[in-house]
Amino acid sequence: MAQSATQAPPASSVAAGSSGVPAWAKFGVIFGVVGALSILTWGPIGVSGTYPRFIGAIMRRLAPDMAHANPYLEKMGSLIKPETFLLLGLLIGGFLAAKLTGDKAAAAEYPHAGEKTTARRYRDAFIGGFLIVFGARIAGGCTSGHIISGIMQLSVSGLIFAGGVFATGILTAKLLQKGGN
Repeated sequence: MAQSATQAPPASSVAAGSSGVPAWAKFGVIFGVVGALSILTWGPIGVSGTYPRFIGAIMRRLAPDMAHANPYLEKMGSLIKPETFLLLGLLIGGFLAAKLTGDKAAAAEYPHAGEKTTARRYRDAFIGGFLIVFGARIAGGCTSGHIISGIMQLSVSGLIFAGGVFATGILTAKLLQKGGN
């Protein structure tokens, strides 16, 4: 049965005149190819190492003796690494996307009963982000390093970590949906 001119195509359909492959699949293939080339060229990717490298760069300027005496900062090395440019690209891309769409600020949604104000939402997001970066540094890599690079390399630890992240995320979402804090 043909659609009338006033009916919108289903959301899952592909763009008119395209090859029949959904956009998400095309971008997924592009992401996979770029990710594989990145691993072949530079090694596994991730961004959490940029934070201690940034602190190390500041410490080497302000207190060089203290910075050079810290084995962790020495191990992390220079700030000029591919991951730094990946992080800068993420920040610049987010900024440009906001400017191009005209959005003034990110929406402050309240996903559970404990967040009744925008300030609490931003506080919880900051604390959550800090804990993720802190945990990533303790684990020796971030989610992008463990999941994206790990799965591309068919790493057992990457596959286990990805399964754990998604299982925990689903469980947490279900608990929050039921009104738990």
